Amino acid sequence: MNRYFDYAATHPMTHAALDHYVAMAKNVYGNPSSLHTQGYMAEDYLTEARRLIKQALGLDMLRGKLLFTGSGSESNYIALTSLRKRMKGKEVITSWHEHDSVALLLEEWEREGIIVHRLKLKDGKFDLDAFTHLLDRDIGLVTLQHVNSDTGWVLPLHHIQCLLKYKKILFHVDGVQALGKIPISVEGIDAYSFSAHKVGGPKGVGALYMERLIPPPYYPGHHQYGIRPGTIDVPGISAFAKALGERQEQLTRFQRNFMAFRAILKEKTSAHVHWLEFDEQSPAIFSFVSHQRDGQWWMTELDDLGFQVSAGSACRAGQNGPNRMLEALGYETSACHGLVRISFGAYTTAEDTSALADAIVILARRVEHHEQTFSR
Repeated sequence: MNRYFDYAATHPMTHAALDHYVAMAKNVYGNPSSLHTQGYMAEDYLTEARRLIKQALGLDMLRGKLLFTGSGSESNYIALTSLRKRMKGKEVITSWHEHDSVALLLEEWEREGIIVHRLKLKDGKFDLDAFTHLLDRDIGLVTLQHVNSDTGWVLPLHHIQCLLKYKKILFHVDGVQALGKIPISVEGIDAYSFSAHKVGGPKGVGALYMERLIPPPYYPGHHQYGIRPGTIDVPGISAFAKALGERQEQLTRFQRNFMAFRAILKEKTSAHVHWLEFDEQSPAIFSFVSHQRDGQWWMTELDDLGFQVSAGSACRAGQNGPNRMLEALGYETSACHGLVRISFGAYTTAEDTSALADAIVILARRVEHHEQTFSR
């Protein structure tokens, strides 16, 4: 029996979203740019999807623009590449623990002469003092992850929004792991990225909230405000809105359930593994650190026992480098390879979570026995 605990990598489509997608694909197949009945129908569904997604962000239809993309990673790329063209300053603030779609792009910018300041955590918290000090420099852009994809650590977004309120500094937030997991406010944010498949929508659909229109990163076109060329996937976007609507309606219940699942794991396993906990943390992600075995070992062994977890962000799967978030937290090198991420979703149950906890204890005891045997 397989039990899935890798919802932070991808969430299976919800039953309602899948049914909606199939019905849309069968019946609403027109191009929303076409000037005929099918085209108008597709445009109507697209407009309604925009309304529902904006509603989830606490916005009305008149506030900002919503751009649809192919993924959260593409949303990050479009946001950063476009905002760079509007930067007043020549320096960027980010953190050491960003998603690769941001981190690797900023490394390329550095090779092109942009100065990038990467903040580390201080005692497990965002270093607001260091951030405030950097604002005195020639900063043109701040780009930060709202919820860390490896640990669930939550950025103190409100404090940063307040600090940037009267600055002429652009602000991008990677909200891929935040949408549908914690409450969101995009007040004072120039661009906010998110993705459908993290909340039970289809893969291949991302979105980018823009406070105002941004320059196109590709060649100028006629679709989506001239920013992103290509025919829009109306069934996928509509299914995204459906899944997100479900999620928002049940957000309080999901959060309560996820906290209960975390309590089960802690109660049954804390004598054997070290769980990462923060003052502000998404309830949907719970990770532990192993000093004796790396995350890949745990992932493989748990998979053999019927449990799917991960060793961090799926974009870095198979890579042997240390985990950037653990480095930012100050863990020693050996532990920086030992992250195990467990993430919850709509179909997680207390029974499955309890069984996972038992499996973790079995493996931990096996490791402890091995260490004791070879230390004699």
